[in-house]
Amino acid sequence: MKPFIVMQTDFGNGISTGTMKGVILGIDPELRIFDNSHDIRQFDTYEASFALFYTVPFWSPGTVFISVVDPGVGTGRRACAAKLMNGSYVITPDNGSLTHMVKYIGVQAVRVIDESRHRLASTRKVNIFHGRDLFAVCAGKLASGLISFEEVGEEYPISEIILHRQLPVTVDNGRIFGMLETADRHFGLICTNIPVEVFEKQGFTCGDRLETVVTHKGGEVYRGVIAYAKSFGHVPEGEALVMVGETQQMQIGKNLRNMSVEYGLGTGPDWAISFRKI
Repeated sequence: MKPFIVMQTDFGNGISTGTMKGVILGIDPELRIFDNSHDIRQFDTYEASFALFYTVPFWSPGTVFISVVDPGVGTGRRACAAKLMNGSYVITPDNGSLTHMVKYIGVQAVRVIDESRHRLASTRKVNIFHGRDLFAVCAGKLASGLISFEEVGEEYPISEIILHRQLPVTVDNGRIFGMLETADRHFGLICTNIPVEVFEKQGFTCGDRLETVVTHKGGEVYRGVIAYAKSFGHVPEGEALVMVGETQQMQIGKNLRNMSVEYGLGTGPDWAISFRKI
């Protein structure tokens, strides 16, 4: 069985993604292509990185992921293929999109895609659609077995992979500090980088009331005393809570409300969060 190909982009599930699939199936019509998300926030390479972290562990080893959030397309940024410690691959611009793979999954090796060998010949004058013209071609060849990982291109040091800055998880005088990883626009869930194990180690348990503070560049955006609960239905409608999220990191939200939109919350190292038991 040939490996799956899983795609994610920031340009919507339309003619662009359809064209990428056409390129892949033109290389090997037996390949199976699946969509992860094409609604990643435009140009947001941090969200692309987290989306891979959310998804990669639940696909079988050997899966080839294509991640195209590429504000630097056509410039000197590296186009790369990364082999992960779990045996899967990520085909992506090296622009921060591999941050969570390096930190949580592990990268075994990374190679620059050789454009002289793995690019559509018919579109060589085009420099703005590497998703179709380069990444889809490389992924299709790799998944089909037409090339090995070593034949993708020249290897470069893992230490040179571009990484986003992340705030460390710290504990000080009973207060746990971290950052916002995602601010979901659909249900309004806000995921932090604080693992549930940190809560457990500090003795936080379901039923506790936690003083929760969110800041943006040092300025307070949200402050409240909220329940630590198993899920939304354990608090009244409209009330905020903290819970264990899908990635086993702590997450905040409101029951039947959109907390992310209500407070205009964003993500990344400029967005900090802290919790203290009351």
